[in-house]
Amino acid sequence: STKEAVTKVLDVTLGEERRKKLDVCILGDDVSKLKPDPMIYVTAAERLNIDPKRCVVIEDSIVGLKAAKGAGMKCVITYTSSTENEDFYGMGCDAKVPELGSRGVTLDMIFGPMISKGLDAEILTDVRDPR
Repeated sequence: STKEAVTKVLDVTLGEERRKKLDVCILGDDVSKLKPDPMIYVTAAERLNIDPKRCVVIEDSIVGLKAAKGAGMKCVITYTSSTENEDFYGMGCDAKVPELGSRGVTLDMIFGPMISKGLDAEILTDVRDPR
């Protein structure tokens, strides 16, 4: 998405003051290759100076899933009625939920297993859709 479009969405959802406090905000305009190329996620990990294996991407499409997995990151898929029958697990997603809020997903639910059991731990096992 363009920086202008996403900035508007973030201002509505987060508020302008909180958006301006984000350490890193990389959008489609900021990279030369778009998804499914992993460049946007690789760039984010580099700017944050974090190992991609410690990252979890929230995506809503196969194109985004391919980019996340190509960057070596875990990926949670949130889907809509038009995409719920896509084979996200077959494409490598780590968890699939209709929307994070509907299942009460928290950051601890996402990152807790990775912290306590290691980076290869399964995430959201109690709330994700069955494989």
